[in-house]
Amino acid sequence: MQFQMINNFQHKTATVLASAIRKAKDVRIAVAFVSRDGLSQIMPSVETALGMGAYVEFLVGMDSHATDPKAVKELYELSCGNSHASLLCFVSRNVSAIYHPKMYLTRDDEIATAIIGSSNLTQGGLTSNIEANVVIRDDVQAEIVSEIYSTYSRLKYHPDIVIPDRDFIEMFFKLCEHKNLIECRLAKDSELKRLKKTLVEKAKTLQRPKPTRTDLVGWLKLVYDYLPEGSFTNREIYKYEDEFSSRYPQNLNIRAKIRQQLQILHKLGFIEHISRGVWKKVGSDGLQR
Repeated sequence: MQFQMINNFQHKTATVLASAIRKAKDVRIAVAFVSRDGLSQIMPSVETALGMGAYVEFLVGMDSHATDPKAVKELYELSCGNSHASLLCFVSRNVSAIYHPKMYLTRDDEIATAIIGSSNLTQGGLTSNIEANVVIRDDVQAEIVSEIYSTYSRLKYHPDIVIPDRDFIEMFFKLCEHKNLIECRLAKDSELKRLKKTLVEKAKTLQRPKPTRTDLVGWLKLVYDYLPEGSFTNREIYKYEDEFSSRYPQNLNIRAKIRQQLQILHKLGFIEHISRGVWKKVGSDGLQR
């Protein structure tokens, strides 16, 4: 395992990130804020990766104060024009819940790189702000990589994550434009409240992401690959304890880990809970990318 700290002084986050994206077969980015200037720092590398057949996914927060609608539209057009590119949007239905992650994950067949810290996908966050990000590089089968991707999957399948359509993108444009106008006047406005409500109501009608096999990394993939078709029990999976232990010899509580992974797979929609200690594997049709 390799660790590196980057703060935009000695090393720019944009430089490290762009390099990792160019070499990747799979790119996952979850950020609260995105701007066009920020996208410009990585888009050449994204296009290179897509050209080589990589999958690239963005989970973006729709905060009309900080997220640039032009950047969201650029990502939406990218997702429409390339089947290997995907845009998902977080629309909070609870004002007390703030979507605030900054995760940049890339991997090939052997090595995964994760940049996690304070940098949003903005020019300041990637190049000039004083930031604190940790870069973790390790084998794709490493337990830390498994935990990182598990965290990402929980973000991806949060109830407030939706797949945008063109109407939704246009609604976000109008909301941002009106909010900027009102803030310039330093006044409250009923139309602003209406536009916010309209955006949230639209989000309720949009599709949500479905689980795919590409979401499975590390422990989740290991356990899922050993699940039989149809229903099964915890005890049936415990019989693979030796195989799991050989993959992760530093983990001394394999059965607890198995139970944890089954719970996560259930929350993500890969398996159904039948009764205590009894599960059923979801049909594989919806799990292919």
